[in-house]
Amino acid sequence: HACVGENSQSRTPPIHWIRVARVNEEAGVDLVHADYYYEPEEVPEKGFNYIPVACMQCENPPCVSVCPVQATWAEPDGIVVVDYDWCIGCRYCIVACPYGSRSFNFFAPWPRPHTAETGTPPNDKFPTRKKGAVEKCNFCAELLAEAQREGKETYTPACVAVCPNNSLVFGDVSDPNSAVRKLLDENHTIVRKPALGTGPQIYYIV
Repeated sequence: HACVGENSQSRTPPIHWIRVARVNEEAGVDLVHADYYYEPEEVPEKGFNYIPVACMQCENPPCVSVCPVQATWAEPDGIVVVDYDWCIGCRYCIVACPYGSRSFNFFAPWPRPHTAETGTPPNDKFPTRKKGAVEKCNFCAELLAEAQREGKETYTPACVAVCPNNSLVFGDVSDPNSAVRKLLDENHTIVRKPALGTGPQIYYIV
């Protein structure tokens, strides 16, 4: 909900930059056969685990290599972004992504509240989304831009900020003193589809 609110994602048809898969406990972390369209009366349900799935922010993103107009790229900090003005809507990147993490915007997105108040895009580095372009999770890049303008060294994506159990942790894995680096060093972690060589940067503690 925080992701949808922060990024004004389409509701008709619904677009989800982050999905939470419901997986039977006996199946381990089998995301292939997970249920993404459940409507439980209570969460969590006994006998199930819940795994958030979004863009893997790959070190070697196949979506970038197939884009014919270079409308998507990996920033120096590792976040894979899209320039919605450059995107021609060919959707090659959607086909190339092995994680199903990209969506096509069939309709114009709702304006973000504070964008409407100021009358300007929230982030002049990454243009606002538009109809006919592909979109994906960018770790709330507009919040990163705001933090940089204000001279802050860190920021928190919307999904991480609202998590009541601190199940999501965001940070710089190259910083030995960061919380996320310490978690990776102290726990057994896995990544999705490592054999593909994409270098996913989303880690799951098992």
